[in-house]
Amino acid sequence: MAYTIGAARNSGIFERVIVSTDSVKYGLIASEYGAEVMYRDANLSSDDTSTYMVIANLLEKITLDFDYFVLLQPTSPMRTSRHILESVSLFEKNANNYNFLVSVKESEYAKILINPIEEDGSLKYFDADFTNYKRQAYQYYLPNGAIFIGKNQRYLEKKHFFGSDSLAYKMSKEDSIDIDDVMDYEIASLFMKKRMEGK
Repeated sequence: MAYTIGAARNSGIFERVIVSTDSVKYGLIASEYGAEVMYRDANLSSDDTSTYMVIANLLEKITLDFDYFVLLQPTSPMRTSRHILESVSLFEKNANNYNFLVSVKESEYAKILINPIEEDGSLKYFDADFTNYKRQAYQYYLPNGAIFIGKNQRYLEKKHFFGSDSLAYKMSKEDSIDIDDVMDYEIASLFMKKRMEGK
């Protein structure tokens, strides 16, 4: 969370950097690093609470006049102020044609390689000849969770950031590390240490 708050503040483009939480502990940490804290309503504190519900609630509470917002999830600590500035610049240059922006990374695997396994254990959904498969022949991307930008009203209507009216901002694999488990945390710590040491 500290890295995310730092990146947001160092970008110098936000009128308000807000952390939404239902935790006093995390609220104190957020305040310590210079963010404004908005505690969630009781009905937004369950495991079933969606991102849309939290953002919609925040948009209702914020009185500042603005056209779009930027969502920076704390599980993406490698995202820097440079990424924020580049993505916002890209979005603003294309704001007449797009309502959203989502950061992405190049996928290690093509869609043809990713399928469910049938209950009987068979590979029936992998019905293709992979003999001559070359990764270089495919270029697919997936959201990396680092940066989301949305126009307020369109987001409230659509309730998500994706689709033909959404623009991609490409990030490197290293900068796209997303912490979902202990292994991700260990990898992020290693890369962050290297970054801090200037390697």
